Order: sequence, then structure tokens, then C-alpha cells
Amino acid sequence: MVSAGHHARIRLTTRLSATVGALGLVLLTASPAVAATAEDDGQWWYGAYGVEQVHAEGWTGKGVKIAVIDSQINPDLPVFQGADLTIAPGSGCAGSEPTTDQVTDNARHGSTVTALLIGNGTGAGAIRGIVPEASVTYYGLGSLSDCTETAEAEEAGLSAKVWLIKRALDDGADIISISQGGGNTTYEDGSVIAEAIVRKVPIVAAVQNDTDQGAFIPSSYRGVVAVNGVDRDRQFLTDSWGLPNAQLETTVVAPGIPFSSIGAPDGTWDDSGLSGGSSLATPLVAGILVATAQKYPDATGNQLIQSLIHNTGTEDHELEYDPEDGYGYGVASLNHVLSKDPTVYDDANPLLDKTVYPIPDQEQLDAAEAALATATPEPSETVSDPPAADAGSGILTVVIAVAVVILIVVVAAVVLTIVLVRRSHRQNREAQP
Repeated sequence: MVSAGHHARIRLTTRLSATVGALGLVLLTASPAVAATAEDDGQWWYGAYGVEQVHAEGWTGKGVKIAVIDSQINPDLPVFQGADLTIAPGSGCAGSEPTTDQVTDNARHGSTVTALLIGNGTGAGAIRGIVPEASVTYYGLGSLSDCTETAEAEEAGLSAKVWLIKRALDDGADIISISQGGGNTTYEDGSVIAEAIVRKVPIVAAVQNDTDQGAFIPSSYRGVVAVNGVDRDRQFLTDSWGLPNAQLETTVVAPGIPFSSIGAPDGTWDDSGLSGGSSLATPLVAGILVATAQKYPDATGNQLIQSLIHNTGTEDHELEYDPEDGYGYGVASLNHVLSKDPTVYDDANPLLDKTVYPIPDQEQLDAAEAALATATPEPSETVSDPPAADAGSGILTVVIAVAVVILIVVVAAVVLTIVLVRRSHRQNREAQP
């Protein structure tokens, strides 16, 4: 079952951290919302990333397919009007639904992370998406309380989250964004992640919002982009222990504290507040990959990840990584990544060296490679025989051949006649005195 303590539901609690000297708004479990103020409307990331200019240049995610895996969503909210949003049928948790019009923590969470990708800036929170013209398919786990995997997931030997990842892969997702984590996992889950790796489909996943430094699934899987959130001063939120939430083997960090959220506990969909955490940073990183995929359509998913980690911050630099300080390769940068052609990088997933939870293992990766090669065989070099002509076409061919032969004979006769006549005239002239 999915562990309730690890659900990335929206918690809006404030703590003043002496360690980082910043106000952290923690995204863990339900608690009262913090009202937005004139000084900070929760939209600071949009200007910091220069999203408006990126959109003006045409990089809006158009033509790229994103799978969003979360709890529940209200797709009828004003923020989604006009967006290319599809709700995948069914849910990851048995007896639940991916959509609801109730103002629950699950629905607020799923609606907010999706709006950060394709929101139109209207309604509560006025959230504008980083890639508003991308095509999003939403895969809902459903209500996360007492989640039991569906019969289909159990039959496949998969946890609920990874079963949805498998569905997204089968549906042809270009990039997968998941702001959920924790809960149970199975060995077979690693086979699905291996499939994503060999198919070069980036999975972008949130790390946990607490300093429990153990593995957190799926962000701890090898090959997966693990994302943490920071505030405008590049500081982590503080966890339930009052410590900065630095996580082992984070790939990149991105803006995530504090953000506008849709709805408010004990309120309506017309209410809004501030929230923060890795869940909200995750769709922004996925959006960076989406915009880059649109601009550089020849780049593979591996090369998108390579560009993401090579081009953190605002200045060019050598590749640097610290698996323990919580920043990983650095702060993900929309403009910096867009400025570089990713096809110059190796077509290899650079995140296979994770050690906290080294799954998928090599056997699973090899099996996924073999399965992919079987599913997409190389074109045969054998020259096939031309198709047999039917009777009608055979007769026509004979008629045409006979006509050509006759024409050649006639032309040859005419030429011969002309030659003989000219020779006769010449001989007559030479015979004259």
C-alpha cells in the first residue's frame, strides 16, 4: 500500500528556519493555507524564468506529449479552459476515480501541478503554465487514503504509481512528470523504469519533503530525474524537524517555494493560497524538457536530460555534481537549456549511477533492451521479388512491347531510305562532267 506519510499532498504550514534564514511552506499533509500577499503573489518563478519571453519566441510545448501522474484533478476548472488536457480512464488505486469536483487535498494537488504545466492564468491562483500548448494526459492514482492497487496492476506485479508509468509509456508519452512518491514498490517496477530508460523517455519525479535520507520511489530509481524545490534565494524548505530539506542524489533543484495553489482547505475552488515543495518544482523541470524537445525535435530524451544537467544556472560551466548537498547538478534553468543544442551531448542516460536504490539493475536494463530490439526489428536488407503482374497488366505489357518494336523498325527503315537516297544523289553529281 502507498504510505500515507510519503504522499505529496499539499500541506501549508510555516516555519522560520534559523538554518537557512527563509520562510518555508511545506508540502506534506493537510493544514491551513497561507494567504498570498501583495509582496509575494506566488508567481515569482514565472518572471524569474523569463517564461513570457520564451513563449513569445514560440517555445510553448506545442506538439510534445506529457504524462502527468498524480492523485486527483478537477479538469473543469477555469485554469484548464482551452488547454489540451486528456484524462486517462481508470485510476491507480482500486475503487477510486482520477477526477473529482470536491475540494480535497488530493484534487488541489493534482490540479495545481498540472496547471503549472498548461494553466491559462485564470481562476483561483491565476496559475500560468510553463508550456501551455503542450498535450497533457493525466493519469490519476485517485484518493490516496488506503490505496490498494488495481487488479490489473497486481496481475502485472506493479505498484500503483509504476503501473500508471507503464500505461503512459504504452500511450506514447514523450516525457513523464510525477509529483508523488513513497509507498510500496516491487522488483517488477524496475522493469518498467528500465523500459522508459531504453526507450529514452525522461521521467521527472519529486523527492520527499522531509530529511529522511532513505530511498524515495520513484525519484530514487536509476535514470530518473529527481527534483527538489527552492525559494527565490535558492534555499530549501524546512522539514518537520526544522532542518533544510536537502536530499541525497537529487538531480536538479528548481523554483517551488512559495507558489500559488488552486483551492484552499475547508474552502471552495474559488479560494487560493500559497504552497511549496518538490511537487511544484517537478512540473517546471518537466516543462523545461518539453520546451527543449519542441525547439530541438531531433534530440533524444537522453540528450534532453544531458542538457538539463550541463546547463544549470545562468552561466556556462563544467559539469559538476554533489550527491549529498541536495542541489545535485544545480538550479535548473529554462533559458540556459533552451540556448544549447542538446544533440551535441551523448545519447546516454547520465543518471544510472545512483546507489541509494540501484534499481533497475543491469539484468532489467538488458531485458528491456532486448525487448525493444525485438519490438522494432532492423529493416531487412533482402531485396524482395517484384509482385506478380495480373493477366490484364501482362497483356498490356505485351501490346506496348510489340508497338515499340514496330516503331523501331519503321524508324530504322526511314533512316535507311534517307541514307540510300542521299548516296544516290551524290553519286549522280560525281558522274556529271
